[in-house]
Amino acid sequence: MLRPIGFIESCFREKFGTPRQGSLVPRAPARLRVLSEFLPGQSLVGLSEFSHVWLIFQFHLNTNKGYLSKIHPPRLRGGTIGVFACRSPHRPNPIGLTLARLTAIEGDTLLLTGVDLVNGTPVLDIKPYLPACDRPSRPRIGWVDRCRVPRLEVEFTKSALADLRRVVPVRIRSKVKRLMESSLSHDPRNLRDRAQLRPDRVFAFFVLHYDAHFHIQDGRAQVFCILPADEAARRRPPLTPGLF
Repeated sequence: MLRPIGFIESCFREKFGTPRQGSLVPRAPARLRVLSEFLPGQSLVGLSEFSHVWLIFQFHLNTNKGYLSKIHPPRLRGGTIGVFACRSPHRPNPIGLTLARLTAIEGDTLLLTGVDLVNGTPVLDIKPYLPACDRPSRPRIGWVDRCRVPRLEVEFTKSALADLRRVVPVRIRSKVKRLMESSLSHDPRNLRDRAQLRPDRVFAFFVLHYDAHFHIQDGRAQVFCILPADEAARRRPPLTPGLF
């Protein structure tokens, strides 16, 4: 029986908009508090000497009820590949692996950046990243190298910039804007969903305590409205102050 050692507190509050890989949004902040039953005062000794950690986690928001041997990764644009040749969350066992930068350890809490995990994700284990062991000299990346996804340009309308100044504290305003830009540039849409590809479709991207409303057309994501999180959003797993 696997037990979580802690739960991620992430700036990403929903699956939609959470990056598909942590390295895509390297400044995305997160925290992981190791539960007291795992004696963090002892179990974390020595970990602060490492710059990166592997996080083994559970895809707890999966909705699939059966096993699929072939998957449709977004960058294949409708093509299929074997489930073990991709990093889809829809797997025989809903277990994921991500590499995150460890910026500091404060007591029982790891401060992280570059995490592609939604808020509340159960973490099963932590392992230090060892370049000599974890980084092969001549890796091949198969179909991924042939299917590079172009990045979107991201722009904010005058109205969105006014909203940003109105609802986001000045001390984190530029960081929140960069986080939205970096996340949206990787196109959060499901490219197999025709309804999501319509140019008149409006989306909402919920990050930290803010809803960014945007649409995508001609390779450009335009943010036109930024609002504080509504009451329904506040009922999601809570964020404590100071994540940025």
